[in-house]
Amino acid sequence: MVRRVMEALGSQVFPRYITIAVDIATRIMRGEYREGQKIFGRSTLAGRYSVSPETIRRALTLLQDMGIVHVSPGVGVVVRSQKAAESFLAEYGHRHVLRHMQQKLHRLLRERDKINQEIEKLMNDLLDYTF
Repeated sequence: MVRRVMEALGSQVFPRYITIAVDIATRIMRGEYREGQKIFGRSTLAGRYSVSPETIRRALTLLQDMGIVHVSPGVGVVVRSQKAAESFLAEYGHRHVLRHMQQKLHRLLRERDKINQEIEKLMNDLLDYTF
């Protein structure tokens, strides 16, 4: 579902930590990682996603705040809730679709205003020319 949403949004770029959090949540939702399972430590995840440990920390903090995983120093990352992962992915998709629609609407309104200004200028030029 999230991949479809991201594809629908096209070239819109998301922070890397969010795409990593979405990927991990998607894997949890699919059952690749089960509740109670230790997935990996930060350094392993950083290597797997080719990002800095800080980027992984931000992704894991987001997932932990949503109740999807639990991060324990010296233990690693443990999956807490598949249901929370599903909720996160649904909310994430809806929020980003709405944001994309709002951005498109604002862009179209700006374009409309520009066209209205051009029409008004042309009408004034036409009236000036006519009289």
